[in-house]
Formats: sequence, structure tokens, C-alpha cells
Amino acid sequence: MDRIVLTGGLAHSEMLTGWIAEEVGWIAPVAVYPGEDEMAALAAGALRVLRGEEPAREYGEAGM
Repeated sequence: MDRIVLTGGLAHSEMLTGWIAEEVGWIAPVAVYPGEDEMAALAAGALRVLRGEEPAREYGEAGM
């Protein structure tokens, strides 16, 4: 693993991201990119599937 990336609206919380970084920083460096672009990312992913640029993926009950 090269890096652990924290994104989304909760990444604006320095207290939360600091706590997470302390807990998982031994695994890999932690990068924080606050922002709320989740919907844009989901839409872009759907377009890639519709255009045939990547296959649709199905995830099981555990999310993997």
C-alpha cells in the first residue's frame, strides 16, 4: 500500500483526520484531501461504464 487517502466532507475535521492518521499511520502515509466531490466521482464512474471504458463491478454483502 502506497498511501491512505482521507477524502470527503469529514476530512475537513482536523480532529477526526488526526485521530485516524494516528491509528493507521503505521500502515502507510496518510494524505488528507477535504472536499465533497463524491457525487461528481460517482457520475464520472457511471459515465466510464456507459462508454465502455471500464467494466461495471458488483460487490458482495461485505462490500468486497
